[in-house]
Amino acid sequence: MAQMHEQMLASSRDMNFERAARLRDQIKSLTALGKRAIEGEQTYWQPEAFVTDPREATAKLQEILSLPEPPRILEGIDIAHLQGGELVGSKVCFIDGQPFKNAYRRYKIKHGQGNNDYLSIQEVVSRRYREAGQSNELYPDIILIDGGLGQLHSAMEVFKTMDVKPPMVIALAKKEELVYTQAKHEPLKLPRNHPGLRLLQYVRDEAHRFAQHYHHILRRKKQHNEL
Repeated sequence: MAQMHEQMLASSRDMNFERAARLRDQIKSLTALGKRAIEGEQTYWQPEAFVTDPREATAKLQEILSLPEPPRILEGIDIAHLQGGELVGSKVCFIDGQPFKNAYRRYKIKHGQGNNDYLSIQEVVSRRYREAGQSNELYPDIILIDGGLGQLHSAMEVFKTMDVKPPMVIALAKKEELVYTQAKHEPLKLPRNHPGLRLLQYVRDEAHRFAQHYHHILRRKKQHNEL
């Protein structure tokens, strides 16, 4: 935070007001998240990280995605549908390559159209980012959708309806681990040991874990009510 504050002042002195404003907004957002964590009853930072060097990972993401700066805030979206049961969605948040659990959110899918991954993603994206699309809050630096090109296109259809657009939306497909981006026609195929890919996998897997956890909670409640 202190480093960001110094960068903001330096940018202002250099008359780079756009960067100064962006840093100011990031400081404001991080401060709000920090306050919510302090007010909670537990520590929300996950101590064990599966990326050995988060700073290197974010720097590599900046490089492969052609971002102006290393991404500070990443959010991952996932949908879970076990055995055709309740459809649920999840949103996880990472700050500087580390999970920030107080910003995790879960969603019970309401569209009523069955096991439709695309509609479910659109519903979660709409519910999560409606406020950002109305300029009432900040988008994260990267929004990661679990899936391939179809899932990415589904999310982008929602963002097209919003006045303010997100800076970077990508999708990570399983098995081949291809990275689809909103800015390129062809997916990125990175080495399996690429630090940026490892971070994206971590975000994707954490979103999946969190969605599956919520799914199990709903199933247990349903079984209890049937007894």
